[in-house]
Amino acid sequence: MTSTAGRPATAENVARREGLGRVYPVVAGVVTLGICMWRIGAPTYWRDESVSVVVGRSGVSGIREFTGRVDAVHALYYLLVHLVTEVGTSEVVTRAPSAVAAALAAAGIAVLGRRLYSARAGLYGGLVYGVLPITSRYAEEVRQYALVSAGAVLASYLLLRSLDQQRFRAGWYIAYAVSMGLLGWLHLYALFLLPAHAVTALLWSRDRQRLHHLAAWGVAALAAVAAVSPLVVVARGQEGAQVSWLRRPGLAAPYDYGLLVTGGGRIVLLVLAAAIVAGVVRLSGRDHRNGVALAVPWLIVPFAAAWGLSQAHPVYHPRYVLYCVCALALLAGMGLEAVTESLPVAALALTCLAVAVLPAQLELREPGNRPDDLRSLAAELRQRSRPGDAVLYVPADRRVFATVYADAFARLDAAALHDHGKDLPTDRFKSALGSRSRVWTVEIPPPGHRYRSPVPLRNLTALRQDGRFASTGSWAFGGVRLALYTRRH
Repeated sequence: MTSTAGRPATAENVARREGLGRVYPVVAGVVTLGICMWRIGAPTYWRDESVSVVVGRSGVSGIREFTGRVDAVHALYYLLVHLVTEVGTSEVVTRAPSAVAAALAAAGIAVLGRRLYSARAGLYGGLVYGVLPITSRYAEEVRQYALVSAGAVLASYLLLRSLDQQRFRAGWYIAYAVSMGLLGWLHLYALFLLPAHAVTALLWSRDRQRLHHLAAWGVAALAAVAAVSPLVVVARGQEGAQVSWLRRPGLAAPYDYGLLVTGGGRIVLLVLAAAIVAGVVRLSGRDHRNGVALAVPWLIVPFAAAWGLSQAHPVYHPRYVLYCVCALALLAGMGLEAVTESLPVAALALTCLAVAVLPAQLELREPGNRPDDLRSLAAELRQRSRPGDAVLYVPADRRVFATVYADAFARLDAAALHDHGKDLPTDRFKSALGSRSRVWTVEIPPPGHRYRSPVPLRNLTALRQDGRFASTGSWAFGGVRLALYTRRH
């Protein structure tokens, strides 16, 4: 027996490599966690995060009421956020679970790489995942996309263990079905991973028990889909409010996705693509082709399924298939090991990658990097609002998109110009204005300004045209606008 370096592989050397192989996933996870926790509280909350925190801290009854009207697909995540908000509602506290999930995904990639190719390939893949800008972007956000990525890694690992059995046992498949069912409840579009796993099951190298494994995977997949079917039914009824803003992706969508992954670095994208190609070529041999069978469909099929379906019924958004980045990192890690076969050279390559994406990483951590600057909006309200000021949310049902910094809104009276959290009919709204001296408006337009009702804009127009009030201030905070109207003397 010889080592990869050509020296005799003694029992001591083999034991040392096996020990390092067990440590590498920890290294990948810790490095990724450190990167993702770096200035995690610096960027302001934005509207999507506001929804997560506001709904999460409303309690179980509030979550049930909100998801009964909209956002049922996020119900499980809101329950998780509710537990987190019991600890605190700062950016660091509420975003930390996403950072931990990203670290777990990196560690899982390292485990997969070790089983499919080598321990070093797994380590490189986990580190590639950790330094990619898109990993930090969603690891520093109070949404479930980092958790979905970690869940996809876990499900893929359970599939690998299921298919790799020499003697068929149902336990691994049961665990796989449970993981895919929970993943679907965490985010419905994670089920696009199932057709990728179908391809993997078909391509997996196995001389015996092929039909048993294919049948077992089919039963597990059907069980996962059945477990998620109640959510599918509810989500279908809420679809108009959930994804009506999405548009059909064009032919440039894969390239745009790649730029998003690399933080806009075209050279980085080319280098990653080269590493992936090298990995696929090297893994195509008999000894490692199962690596291709798992990673390539995982990288391509969910994206292709979402893109193809979106040509008839738009469901595609890059963050909905973020878990494909895990396969990209896994392939890049195996490709790097195949090309270098030297730890110092691979370390230099990873260092160059980290340096190349550093500008994008720094930009992600700027306070105003997010689409909306809700922190500055809250600061403006704290400075200028007075107790008893009325506030009009336009539209009323999107109040949760702006009020994450709750203390800034505590002095405002939202009940005066709304009907139990809904838009007042315009005639009643005009009457309600009669007793107000100062009115704040918080405009949170839906995507494309496609309002489901004309009432919110009618009420806003009525206020602007009311001769009793004068506009005394207007501010834009990304996609959210704040204005103050004061009664004339």
